[in-house]
Amino acid sequence: MPSHGDHWETLYSAEDYVQTKISRDIQDGRWVGSADCVDVEGGTDRTEQVVCLRWGSDRLVNQILVVSNSAEQRNSLLSGYPVVLDGTPTEVTISKVEPWEYGIEGWVHGSVTSEGAPICFFDTMYFAGTAALGEGCVVNYQLAGMAYWLRPIQMRSFEVREGAMWEVEKQRRLDAGESLSEASRPVQIHMTGASIFLPRDGDGRDDAQFQGVIEAIDTFDHDGQKIYRLEMVLMRPGSEEFRLPVYASEYVLDGYVPRLGEDIEGMLWVQGRQIDADAALTVLPVGEP
Repeated sequence: MPSHGDHWETLYSAEDYVQTKISRDIQDGRWVGSADCVDVEGGTDRTEQVVCLRWGSDRLVNQILVVSNSAEQRNSLLSGYPVVLDGTPTEVTISKVEPWEYGIEGWVHGSVTSEGAPICFFDTMYFAGTAALGEGCVVNYQLAGMAYWLRPIQMRSFEVREGAMWEVEKQRRLDAGESLSEASRPVQIHMTGASIFLPRDGDGRDDAQFQGVIEAIDTFDHDGQKIYRLEMVLMRPGSEEFRLPVYASEYVLDGYVPRLGEDIEGMLWVQGRQIDADAALTVLPVGEP
């Protein structure tokens, strides 16, 4: 079953979050709203409530989901994960939505750009009505990536000594008048300036390996550490460019300081939220007039 086992690792060690952060986030978190959900604990057909709490700023928050158990008059922690609130607005054409267990969380599969580049991401507000989206719907999402690790690229070039590309280049050289020996030399492939986005499969299908060039840098503080917001092109489908802001904490950077114009690589978690998702929630706590 999918889970958020690794997602907190974009900001803290999992042990640090459980031991020192989660109780604070629930106690001091801002109440955002609630929505109907299934009876998570009892498995009955009774309708319960999922409540959304957030701790943080208007840019990045720790989001906590708590579900009610009306039969026993208590609440239980369901889930928690970091949420970017200032991602890049992007039109996503939905191909399918894929709920996790209980239908409160889930993935969105779709495409971006007019070239239909495929993308899968975790919808941070799935419980606010995403399940109703159908194939072909065009929805405005704020998309962002949170890095598990990030560093300058390690391989800047490599040589191709056989295969289709080498054969084509060899023939081009021969046609240009080079000798067989000259034409048979390796083909140099340069990785600087490349845009790469390679999604994973399985339960980590909202994760992707990436490479890009840092075009803009912004920083802000979250929970006592600096967060870097890095703008870059991660895909070039056809003649278009797909940009995604990548958020990297000092925790994952481990001493590395990103710089404008650098070629970087890493692994990220792709997430998105509908721009008006909060408006779909009930705005008063359950039980209040």
